[in-house]
Amino acid sequence: MPNAATRATAETPELRDRRPATVTGAAAATALPGAALTAYGVYQVVAGLVGDPLSRSMAETLGVIYLVLGLGIVWVARGLLRCQAWARTPALMTFMLIGGVAYWMLQGGYDLYAAVSIAYGVLGIVLLFAPASHKVLTR
Repeated sequence: MPNAATRATAETPELRDRRPATVTGAAAATALPGAALTAYGVYQVVAGLVGDPLSRSMAETLGVIYLVLGLGIVWVARGLLRCQAWARTPALMTFMLIGGVAYWMLQGGYDLYAAVSIAYGVLGIVLLFAPASHKVLTR
């Protein structure tokens, strides 16, 4: 017989009722870069197949890497939607990497993009560790 924690991992009305808006927001914020990476990966694979890249094998390899990374991040967002505690750490790493990319944007003179990226990363971290999220995502 499954316990309450096991039953709550499936998408049920009970889970939607107990999932705080901060967790839903964190899941959406996590899914956005995942979807972008997935779309870019598909673009790279298609462009490598039908286009004229300098290195077809490099285009295909990078496309597959972006595709796998993007799908992994989307999977993490799905875990957050299901209020699974394991999903918080990879989501946190995603937002920290966005902050790291923002640092290099600052170094390159892309101040506006860096500011938006930093704000996005901080927003995601705040949503992950808001009291309501912390309560649901802590084992």
